[in-house]
Amino acid sequence: MNAEQLGHEIIRQASRFIGLREVKPNADWDNPQTPQRDVALAGELRSLMRPSPWEEGWAYCAAFTEGVVTAALKTLRVAPEQITKWQRVMTPHCVTSAANFKSRGLLSDAPETGAVWLARHGKTSNGHAGIFTARRGSSMATIEANTSLDPETPEKDREGDWITTRLSFLKGRGSLATLGFINPSSILKLIAS
Repeated sequence: MNAEQLGHEIIRQASRFIGLREVKPNADWDNPQTPQRDVALAGELRSLMRPSPWEEGWAYCAAFTEGVVTAALKTLRVAPEQITKWQRVMTPHCVTSAANFKSRGLLSDAPETGAVWLARHGKTSNGHAGIFTARRGSSMATIEANTSLDPETPEKDREGDWITTRLSFLKGRGSLATLGFINPSSILKLIAS
């Protein structure tokens, strides 16, 4: 497996959850476009985020990114002990995760396809995360959880109730300032160490 394969698999895993909306704040989801409740998909999402250690009711953007990377690693048949290395460094707290990867020299300013994007909310310890899918000039496309569809709401930057695609600047958006990217190549270095 190489970084490009991992990046594409991370995006594939994250894309499966696009369109889910919270039906219970930070705890249960459903796609309003489907005729029946998406119980199995919501349950899978919840189980992917639990090792983070995420708990129902908590913000889940970083736990979502950890979970989809974990799912990608499992799909690509990475050994469980290597996956555990990823799970020990990535946390449900964006700013802490950025510091963890930066201290290991694994946080980048230049994103690769499938990278985890980490940002800080103003000067607070709060943050936001997403999966980087594409770049155009100084803009980027991401798949994000715990975000809003409406760019006019206060939740436009973080703490919304959807899993969806978003567009923003590489440097961040609104009050969110990019801390860096955890690239698939960095994930592979981490799990190989």
